[in-house]
Amino acid sequence: MSLLIKSPLRFSLIAIFFVVLMFFILIFLDKNPVIYSSNIIFIGPLLSIFLFFSVKVFRDTNPEGLRFWQGFSIGILYTLFFTLFYSIVLWMDGSVFETSHFDEYREMIVEKIIAGREMLIDKMGEEGYQDYLKSGESSNARIIGSLAFNNILIGILVTPLISLFMRTSEPKRL
Repeated sequence: MSLLIKSPLRFSLIAIFFVVLMFFILIFLDKNPVIYSSNIIFIGPLLSIFLFFSVKVFRDTNPEGLRFWQGFSIGILYTLFFTLFYSIVLWMDGSVFETSHFDEYREMIVEKIIAGREMLIDKMGEEGYQDYLKSGESSNARIIGSLAFNNILIGILVTPLISLFMRTSEPKRL
C-alpha cells in the first residue's frame, strides 16, 4: 500500500479510536455523545491534529520530502477516511444500538430554533421559519450527513494550510 494512502488511513483510524473512546466516556457520564461529538470545539481540533500528524509522518518518511499536492492529497484522503468512519460510528449508535441520542439531538435543535423564533421570522418570514422548524425534525441519515459535511468542510479548510506549511522545497536540478 502506498505511503500516500497508508499515512492518512492510519491516522484516521487513530482519530476514530479517540471518537469511540469519547463516545463510551460520554455514555458512562450519562451525556449524549451525538451532541458532544458534533461540537466543532471537539471535532475541529481532533481532526486537525491527526491531519497534521498524517502529513508530518509522510514528510518525515518520504525520502523526496513533501510537495504541496502530496500534503493536500493526504489531507483530503484523511478527511474522507475520518468522515466515513465517523459516519459509521454515528450510524451504529443510531441504528445498531438503537439509542435515543439522535432523538435528544433533534429535540435540542428544535429548542434552539424555537428560542430564536423572533429573529428567524424577521430574517426568513413565517413560511421560511416553519420550513426551518420542520428541517430540525430530520432523519438520522440527514443528521449524519450534516455532521459528515461539517467534517469535510473543516478538512477542506485546514488541509491547504497544513500542506503549505509542511511542504519541503524541491531539490535543485543541475
